[in-house]
Amino acid sequence: MTVSWRRHAFIWLTSISAVVSGTGFVAEVPAASAAPGPSEQAACVTEAPDEAAAARLAARCGRAVEVLSERTEYAQVTVGPDGVRKLVASVAPQRVRRANGTWAAIDPSLRPKDGRLVPAASLADVSFSTGGTGPLVTWREAGSSFTLEWPLGPLPAPRVDGATAVYPSVLKDVNLHVTATAEGYTHVVEVLTPEAAAQPAIRALRFRTGGDMKVTRDATGTVRLATAGGVPVANSAPARMWDSSTDPSRAGEVLASAEARGLAVPAGERATAEEAAVTSRSARVGVALSGAELTITPDAKLMADPGLTYPIFIDPEFEKQRSKWAYATSNGENNDTTVARVGRQPYPEGGNGERYHSFYDFPISGLKGKQILGSTVRITLDHSWSCTPTWVHAYRTSAITVASGGRMGWTTRPLPSNHLDAWEGSANEAGGCGSVQPDVDAEFASEAFRNDLQYAVNKAWPTYTVGLCACNDAGEGEDLESRWKKFYTDKAWIEVTYNSKPSVPTKLTTSDQACGATIGTASPVFEAFYGDADGTGDSLTGYFEYMFIGYSGVGTKTGQTKPGNSFGDSGIVSLGSLAEGRTYQWRVQTRDKAGSYSDWSGWCSFTVDLDKPLPPAVSSTDYPADGVAHGGPGIAGTFTFAPRSTDVAKHVYGWSGQAGPLTTIVAGSRNTVTLTPPRFGFNVLEVYSIDGANKQSDTTRYKFLVEAPSAPIAHWPLDRVDSHDLKEASGGPSLTVNGTEAWAENSRIYGDATPSFNLDTHLAANVPLDTAKSFGVAVWVNLGDATREDPEPVLSPGNWTAVSKFGTKVSGFYLGYRLSNGPRWSFMMPGADAASSVNTFVAVESPITLTTKDVGKWAHLAASYDAATREMVLYVNGKRVASGVRPAAGWNAGGPVVISGAQWSENPTDPTQIADHWLGHITDVRLWNRALTQDDLTGTDVNPEMGTEAVPGIIQPIQVANWDFSGGLDSACGSAASYDYWGRSLDLYGCTDPYSESQTVGYTGDGYDDSEALWFNTAQPDGWGGTSTRTGYAATTDPVVNTGQSLTVSAAVRVRELNGQEQVFVRQGAGNAQEGAVKLYMEQNGNLRFAVLTPDGAGGVSWAAAVSDSPVTAATVQAKEWVHLTGVFDVGTGEVRLYVDGRPQAARGVGAVGKASSHPLFVGSVSGVNSFLLGDIDQIKVYAGAMNDREAAALYRDSR
Repeated sequence: MTVSWRRHAFIWLTSISAVVSGTGFVAEVPAASAAPGPSEQAACVTEAPDEAAAARLAARCGRAVEVLSERTEYAQVTVGPDGVRKLVASVAPQRVRRANGTWAAIDPSLRPKDGRLVPAASLADVSFSTGGTGPLVTWREAGSSFTLEWPLGPLPAPRVDGATAVYPSVLKDVNLHVTATAEGYTHVVEVLTPEAAAQPAIRALRFRTGGDMKVTRDATGTVRLATAGGVPVANSAPARMWDSSTDPSRAGEVLASAEARGLAVPAGERATAEEAAVTSRSARVGVALSGAELTITPDAKLMADPGLTYPIFIDPEFEKQRSKWAYATSNGENNDTTVARVGRQPYPEGGNGERYHSFYDFPISGLKGKQILGSTVRITLDHSWSCTPTWVHAYRTSAITVASGGRMGWTTRPLPSNHLDAWEGSANEAGGCGSVQPDVDAEFASEAFRNDLQYAVNKAWPTYTVGLCACNDAGEGEDLESRWKKFYTDKAWIEVTYNSKPSVPTKLTTSDQACGATIGTASPVFEAFYGDADGTGDSLTGYFEYMFIGYSGVGTKTGQTKPGNSFGDSGIVSLGSLAEGRTYQWRVQTRDKAGSYSDWSGWCSFTVDLDKPLPPAVSSTDYPADGVAHGGPGIAGTFTFAPRSTDVAKHVYGWSGQAGPLTTIVAGSRNTVTLTPPRFGFNVLEVYSIDGANKQSDTTRYKFLVEAPSAPIAHWPLDRVDSHDLKEASGGPSLTVNGTEAWAENSRIYGDATPSFNLDTHLAANVPLDTAKSFGVAVWVNLGDATREDPEPVLSPGNWTAVSKFGTKVSGFYLGYRLSNGPRWSFMMPGADAASSVNTFVAVESPITLTTKDVGKWAHLAASYDAATREMVLYVNGKRVASGVRPAAGWNAGGPVVISGAQWSENPTDPTQIADHWLGHITDVRLWNRALTQDDLTGTDVNPEMGTEAVPGIIQPIQVANWDFSGGLDSACGSAASYDYWGRSLDLYGCTDPYSESQTVGYTGDGYDDSEALWFNTAQPDGWGGTSTRTGYAATTDPVVNTGQSLTVSAAVRVRELNGQEQVFVRQGAGNAQEGAVKLYMEQNGNLRFAVLTPDGAGGVSWAAAVSDSPVTAATVQAKEWVHLTGVFDVGTGEVRLYVDGRPQAARGVGAVGKASSHPLFVGSVSGVNSFLLGDIDQIKVYAGAMNDREAAALYRDSR
C-alpha cells in the first residue's frame, strides 16, 4: 500500500473555477512546459506546441513528442515517429495550468510564501498557518474566502514534511496534521495515548469557520462550501477515525505454511495521519455545524475499545471529488470513498457478506472519428485479501450518474455484460503472506476491449466507463472471499494508440482545370487536396488511377508524398499521341504514414483539345504563391498576367466562386491589375486567355494564402460590460459627449446598457482613418419611435446618421438611415470636400424599405470602401445587400469620427450645425483601415482546405447564459451557475437533499458531454426519482434574453418517455398578447420545434415555428439518444430556424415579430405548471443575436 497524497481532500471544483480564473494555484516555482520556440524545436525536445509540429519533430528525432495543445488536467497526447498518436487519460487530475498558460505537475509539497505555507502546485488556493494566531487554513476562490481556526489557542511552529505541516503538542500528547492535496486539503488530529484521548477537547473537537464563503451541512453529514454568490466550491466526505492496529488477520490471508515453517509474520504497512492501514480499526465520526462552529465527534464505541492501538487519528476527511469513479454495493449501503472495492468484503475487514463493484469513467471525446489501434486500462491495486493472484474482470458499463465516489444502484448496473478482459494479481500488505506485497497495476488490454472502444468512439461517446467485478462473464466467482480487492480511486488510466484515417481527397483538378473541362495538353497533371485530421504532421502519398472512358484498361501512377492538409499531384501523366479528342477520367486515394488508406475520390473527367491557346502566366509580388500567408482580407495587391501564346487578344479573370460577372481586359505583353482578395486563407484567382479566333485557353488557377483579418483601428463597445462605457477597447481615444449623456438599461442585453440618443447628442473622437483609402465601418443600431405619444410606432421623417467622419465642409462618409428613396439603410460618400449644394453623392442602400415593424429592433450595419476598385458595399445583419462604384477616387476627411450625427455645414465647430442626430440606441462601433469582407461579418471555422482558422464574426451573437451543470452532483440540489459574464442561476424545483425516490429533478453524471446534466420526472438508474408526481422543473428568477430581438437558444436533450403530451425543454415568456415568448420543445406527436410568439395585430397571438425533419420515436427513446437542438429567431427577416445536431431543418417559421418578455426562463416545463419534460437536458446556452448556419454547426461540433 503506497500512500497517495490525493487520498483525502477537501475539494476545489475547478470546473467552476475555470470560468472565474482559468487556472489552478501554483506557488512561485520555476516555469516548465512552455510552448517550445524555434530554437527548441530545432533540438530534439519532448514537447511541441501543436500536433503538426509534434509529428514533424517525432519523425525527425525518432521519439515520441507530446502535443501541448492537447494537454489537460487529465490527459496527454503524444505523437510517435511512425505518426501514431497516443492518448493517456487519468480519472484524476494530474497537472494544473498556471496563470501564464503553462502547466505544472500537481505537487502539493509545502513551501513558505507571504508568511503562510502553500502547496507548490495544486488545484486549490489553500494556505496553512506557520504558527501563532490566525487561521489554520485559508481557502480563496473567485473572490470569496473560507477560514478554519484551531480553537485551543495559538499554534506552535509546524514541522513540514512534504505536503504535511505537523503542529506538535497542540494538547498534551496530541499533534495536529494539515496536508495539502491535489484539490484541497485535509486535517487530522493525532492522539498518542489513552490519557490524551480522554481529554474533553478530544471528545468534541470544535473548529471555528470564517470568511464569506457559505458553509452548509446536508443530511448525510457532507459539508459543502460555496462562494458568496452561491457557486459550489468544495465538498467533504463523511469523517472517520482509525487506529494503528497491525494484526494481519484483520486484512487478509495469513499463510499457514509460513507459520508451520516457524516464520514470524511480519508487521504490515502502518497507519499514518494520511490514511488508515488495512489492519486499522475504524469508525465513522460525527460532524455538526452550528453557526460558525464545526464540531467533530469521535465514535464513542471505538474510543472505548480496549483493543485500540495508539496513536489514533481523527480525520474530518474532506474527500476529493474530481476523480471520476463510483461504486455499487449489493446491500445498498453507503461506504467511505477512500478506496474502490471489488468482490465480497470479508468479515474481518468489516464485511457482512456484501459484494462490491467499482466503476471508472475515462474521457474519450478527443478520439471521435479516430481509428483505434490499441487500448489498455491500468488501475493500481492497493490491497488484496489473498496472498496469491486471484481474478478481477473488467466490463464496459453505462456512464457514471452520481458524484465522484458516489454509490450507484446495484440492480441497475448489471454485471457481467460487455466483458472486456480479466487480470489476476495480489497486493496483500497486511503481513500475513510472509512479506509485504507491493502495489501492482491491473492491466486490461484485450482485442475485445479495443473493438468495444472503437464502437464507443464511432458512436461519439464522450466517456468510456469500465466496471470491475470479481465475477467472470458467466457471473461466477463473486462470492469467493479470496477475490476481495481494493483499488486506488485516483490511480486509473486509459492508454489508447490511434490514427486518423485520411479523408477522401477533394478539390480534384486536371492541369488546373475543373472536372469536366477541356484541356489543351496530352500530358496532364492530376491534383487533389490530401486531407487528414492529423494535420500537416502526417504525410500522405497519393495513388492515382486513370482511364480512357469507354475502355476497361486502367493506368496507375504513384503521386507525391505531401504533408496532410495540402495539395499533392500525380506528376505528368503521358496520354500519348492518340489523346486528341478523347475523354478520360481519373480518381485518387491516399495512404498515411501509419498505413491507413482513404476511400477513393469520385471520378474526375476531362477531354483533350490540343488546338487551344496556352493559359496565361499569373504572378504577384504582394500575394506570391509561396505557401505563406500575406496581406490580409480587404487589403489590395497587384497581380500580373502574361500571355503564353502569340495571338492572345484578351484576358478574362475573376475570383473562384465569384457570383458576379468576370472582368475582361485587352491583352498586352503584360497586364497588371489591382485586386482585393475576398477572404482570408486560401484564395484562387482564375484567369484565362482568348485568342484572335475566339478560342479560350485553359484557366490558370493562381492559388495563394491571405493572412488572417487585422483588428479594427478603433472599437468602442459602448456598453457597461467591464465598465467599457465610452472607452476604446484597446486603450485608444475615448469618445467625448456633446449634449446629454444617457444610457438605456436592458435595451439590447438584459443586465447591460447602451447609449440612448434623442436627436440632440453626439459622440466624437479623433481617429486616423483615411477615407481616401480603403476603410470599413460597423455598428449596431436601434431605431427609436419618432412620435412617442402615439401608441403605434412611427418612423422618423428625417435622416439619421449613426457613424460619420467629418471633413471641413461635409462628412467623408455617412452610415445610417435615409429617406431619399424611401426609408432605407444607407452608406453614402460625397465626391469632394465641398459644400453639399455643389457636391455629388454616391449612395448604396438596402433594397427593402423600412417599416414601423423595424422601430425598436436592433440591426447591424457595415460599410466597406475598396479604394483599389472604388467599390462601396453595404451589409445589413451580415448580408451584402447593395454595392456601387464611385466615379472618381476618394478624398480624406481629416476631422473626428462622429457617432449620432453628420456634417453638412461649412462651420463644423458649431454643434448647432451638426445634423442627422440619431433617435434610439447605438452600440459596438468599429473602424478599420481596410475594406471589409464577408468573412469579417460572419466569421470562419478551422478549414484546412481553405487555410482558415476559427475567427468569430463581427455580428457573432453574445452569450447571455451557459449552463453545462458541471459540479452539479457535488452541490446536491444547489442552483446551477451560468458560466458567462452575468452568472445567472438556475434553481431546481422538486429536488431533495439527500436524493430520494420522491424527487422529480436532480443532477446526473450521465451528461451529453463528459460531465453532469439535469434529469426531470423519470426514474433514475441509481434509485432516485420514479414517483408518480411528475412536476419537476428548473427556472431563473428573472428573464435571461430579450425575446423581442434576435436570439439563439440551444440545448442537448434526451427524451426518456413519450407520453403523448407536449414536453418543453426551454421556454421564456408568459405567452399572451401583453408580452412575447420563445420555446424549444417537443410537441405531442414527437416533432421537435422552436417557436416564437407573435402578436397578430388584432389582440391575439400565434406561434411562428420551425419543425424538425423527423420526430422523436420510441426507438430513439429506447436507444437513450441525445440530440442537440439550436433554435434561432432572426428579427431582421422574421425567420425562425431549427438545427438538429447542427443541421438546418427544412420547415422554417416566417413572419415572426417577437416581443420582449418579463418572465423568467423555465427549463423542463411551461412556467412550472404543465408540459413537463420526461428526460434529461444539458448544455443549455442562450445568446442575444441570431446564429448563422456556420455558427450553429460549430456550436454542435464544439458541444462535446
